[in-house]
Amino acid sequence: MSKHFAKAAALALIVVACSSGGGSGPGEPPVPWRPAHSPTAEDIHAVWVVGEDDIWACGDNGNILHYDGYEWRLDITKLAPDFFDIQFVSSSHGWVCGKDGWVARRAGGKWEEVPGNTRSNALYALDAHGAAEAWFCGSRGTVLHYKDGVWADESPNVDNDLYGIRVAGDGKGWGVGDRGRILERSGGKWEEVTSPVGSDYRCAFFVSDDEAWFGAADGFAVHLKAGGLNKTRLPSAETIAGLYFHSNGRGYAVTKGGNIYSYSPATRNWRLWAGHNRQLFDITFSTAERGWIVGAAGTILRH
Repeated sequence: MSKHFAKAAALALIVVACSSGGGSGPGEPPVPWRPAHSPTAEDIHAVWVVGEDDIWACGDNGNILHYDGYEWRLDITKLAPDFFDIQFVSSSHGWVCGKDGWVARRAGGKWEEVPGNTRSNALYALDAHGAAEAWFCGSRGTVLHYKDGVWADESPNVDNDLYGIRVAGDGKGWGVGDRGRILERSGGKWEEVTSPVGSDYRCAFFVSDDEAWFGAADGFAVHLKAGGLNKTRLPSAETIAGLYFHSNGRGYAVTKGGNIYSYSPATRNWRLWAGHNRQLFDITFSTAERGWIVGAAGTILRH
């Protein structure tokens, strides 16, 4: 798909407020979500906010995208793999990870592969701690730690694909993955924690080191707080691909079914907010009312 056709197709996409249970609820930014011009027709898997006019995203075929407050552009790199997650620790230092164990860092205005990873398993998520340190998780239970040029393999004895990871400065951490797998890191070891659901976890959003939300198949969203795990559920049994929560507890979920849901901490319920006609993979906000969603075939939505 050419860039011109991708732009035309993006402008033709429909994002609607749902007539049954949708629309803006109390505290929600106004709908609708509107398509933004996308410079790619490749799937976009993750989006990360550095600042309101400094937003990054990554996707298939080595695509790394940047929004400068005016438009999205492809960041020119020599990288080719599919990228599944992206994070920045400052405006000048960022990380991406992806297929076949690929990891790259941005510094000095350019992206470069991080060498030395001997594991070729796909890496689906990362937790960046600084310009020279990050954690990664991925297929077949892969857990890797990179610091100051040295790779450490901390993969636990599980064969589940892992899709979310967070490790605090004190070494305590969490990971989630297929078949309801939840892992807790303590004392330098990863141990399994009993999950309230058996569905595949596909994403995680960490509010803090000890509070998180895990999104799963079958519409389940599990809340971790103060060591406890409590399940909630969307009105529909869809696979949650991306989550975002504000500091006031209001949250949002996007699904592979193309729907956008909102969560009210007052009622502890999810409601359908808006619908879309392509798979959605990630959601973020740069302010309380300005958000971004990315998805299949170059989809970028904003409001």
